[in-house]
Amino acid sequence: MTTVSLQKATQHGHRRMAALDGIRTIAVFLVILFHVSTPRFAAGYIGVDIFFVLSGYLITAGLMREAEREGRIHLGNFWLRRFKRLMPAALFVLAAITVWMLWLAPLYQIRSVSADLWWTLLYVANWHLMSANSYFADTGTPSPLLHMWSLAVEEQFYVIWPLLLLATLGVVLLVTRNLRAREPQGHVTVFARVAGWLTLVLIVASALTMYLVFDPELPDRAYMGTDAKAFEPLLGALAAIILTNSAVKSWLSRHHQVLAWAGVAVMVALFPLLDGPPELYYQWGALAFSLGALLVILGLVLAQGEGVLARVLGWEPIAYLGRISYGLYLWHWPLVIWIIGDREGFRWVRAIAVIVLTIAAAAVSYHLVEMPVRTRKWFTAKRSAVLAALLLSAMLVAVSFGGGTPLSPLVQKLQPDGAVNRRVVLIVGDSVPQRFNPELEIAASDRGLRIASATAGGCAPTGMDVPLTAGEPDVVCSGAVDFQRQALEQFNPATVVWWSRYELADMRVDGQVIGPETETFWQLSENNLRTAAQRLKSKGASLIIVETDRVGLGVYSQCTPTSCHPFLERLIEHDEYRQRWNAMVQDYAAETVGVETIAVDDLYCNDDAVPCNDETNGIPARSDGSHFSDPAVMSDIAEAVMDRIRKTEDL
Repeated sequence: MTTVSLQKATQHGHRRMAALDGIRTIAVFLVILFHVSTPRFAAGYIGVDIFFVLSGYLITAGLMREAEREGRIHLGNFWLRRFKRLMPAALFVLAAITVWMLWLAPLYQIRSVSADLWWTLLYVANWHLMSANSYFADTGTPSPLLHMWSLAVEEQFYVIWPLLLLATLGVVLLVTRNLRAREPQGHVTVFARVAGWLTLVLIVASALTMYLVFDPELPDRAYMGTDAKAFEPLLGALAAIILTNSAVKSWLSRHHQVLAWAGVAVMVALFPLLDGPPELYYQWGALAFSLGALLVILGLVLAQGEGVLARVLGWEPIAYLGRISYGLYLWHWPLVIWIIGDREGFRWVRAIAVIVLTIAAAAVSYHLVEMPVRTRKWFTAKRSAVLAALLLSAMLVAVSFGGGTPLSPLVQKLQPDGAVNRRVVLIVGDSVPQRFNPELEIAASDRGLRIASATAGGCAPTGMDVPLTAGEPDVVCSGAVDFQRQALEQFNPATVVWWSRYELADMRVDGQVIGPETETFWQLSENNLRTAAQRLKSKGASLIIVETDRVGLGVYSQCTPTSCHPFLERLIEHDEYRQRWNAMVQDYAAETVGVETIAVDDLYCNDDAVPCNDETNGIPARSDGSHFSDPAVMSDIAEAVMDRIRKTEDL
């Protein structure tokens, strides 16, 4: 290759990468605008899909070039490059979140953030977060690490996919020994074909997995699952494999503009549709949008930096934002949590503040953390591996001081036992107080108190597993007991508040489902009450049990005209069970020192009916009949609840 042609090829390569950086900019700002609640960007989450497709293409293109050039894939070198590219910036932001957690976070959130940090550091955050939080539902305490699910998916892909390609290459080399004797590069063509078919099969399997595991009530499994999202990076991988065929590449190159603009048309047309019913995304929308993104990427790669689209995306300000897009993605969501929080609606001043600070933080990360690690010779493979192990170990220990990790019990044993903390109120129970914690914390702070939490959605403090839906796995609640014990050790609360209604759900004992229509259920319930109460009082705390309240009229919004979930139907049609449980709790409190009860539904129910009318100015206090949702009354309810707790305990 002549000097001129080499320079031209280099220029084309730079322009191509600049255009791809522009794609990254589009992707990350779609996500940012979605997360700051920008009007008309409710489908901005789709930006993650673009990232996945592009990542799959880029890493597979490099692996295929290596296999073609050297007849092997150097996994160590590949993973080292990934580590130097991804871990430094991630550790930077995770360290900042750890500092916030230990010194600034609300007490009720420390343990959950600690657990989120732990699993994020181990790159399996997606599997943890889909059960601990919800990407789409309001849990009341959004985690600053919720966006890390996508990085976990990518890292898992970076581990598994090169191994699959290496195994495929090994089989091909073994089978094509005679072919290589006649054609030294004959194995390359066979490898590409086999890898292509394997990739296509995996794409179909993954897309079907997303379709099959999608549950409208719990979409997180389909959205965050590595198996359900793998088809997106695999689409990019398939494109990289196809382009190893010179004839196919030549034909596609002649039509690169058609490819790119067709992809743009698909993405633009689908974007408003994906703001509609979620079924569209999981049934075919994600696949169709990813195919559109793939067409754009192919068109830009084959355009060699030429054409209007490539020039616009490759414009330096846009390309620069793409180069720092990893940092933009890492920093934007914690800043959303810290600056905007769970405030409803679009707040343009706060949104602009988030965007400006995100760009600043990402630029600092890129120039002072990421690039030095990637470019300086000091960071050899050996030094990088040792440094990574040391930093990761240190971070795992540090986040465990938050109390939510497998290492936390050991860390807590190293700390001296403290006296009962008169300022701490520990809440145990289900998702109702869990979502209400922010309001309770504000009300508590006005009274010189702090709210800690050991709640578990769908679980009573008794820790009994709940067979909530016939044919579905039980809601496993046994872990809630350990959660409570650890919280008692960590916070030494003076007061524990028990707030739940899942004591009225069926329980499974020795494989048998037992419901409240039997006397056995009530005998077991009394035993569970006494056992759990003694556990919660074991560190010297007083116990306040919130009497189970009546559901509101909003409960019917979760039912159809012909059917209702059996547990909801029980709460609606069999109020005698609630009354019997409350009578049992009152009797137990009357005979037990250090146990009191309080009622709360009179604070928002306007009548004595079941379901009760809990509307104020025509707006229900609980839109779903269970969880507080009306901001106009939530603070007043929290104030009243804390007054009753304080009066009962004379805090």
